[in-house]
Amino acid sequence: DVQRESSENAPIGLGDAVETTAGEMPARFVIHAATMELGGPTSAEIISRATVSTLRRADELGCRSLALVAFGTGVGRFPLQDAARLMVDAVRQHQPRSLERVVFAVHGDAAERAFTAAVQDHSADR
Repeated sequence: DVQRESSENAPIGLGDAVETTAGEMPARFVIHAATMELGGPTSAEIISRATVSTLRRADELGCRSLALVAFGTGVGRFPLQDAARLMVDAVRQHQPRSLERVVFAVHGDAAERAFTAAVQDHSADR
């Protein structure tokens, strides 16, 4: 059970990432990242560190693909556009060992627009 495994790995430091099995989901692992303390806000630094930690952990596990959610934008109330920019920057700067594909699995039109814009802006800067 993913929830039980996640609880067994707790607590982890802010910005850190740890994996569990994927349970019934069509994946080998779920990588959990700590983006805020219970009920507290998050920050740009924590979101960046959590993204980097997740990318590194995926590489350590030999993952070829990774889906990332919009860290810190729900309960953490971090602005979508800022989270998108931080996360896209972290993915672009990552030097993958096994990862071939990273997708942003976000919910809602606003999140999709924010991440699409961040990817396009980053591509235009290259």
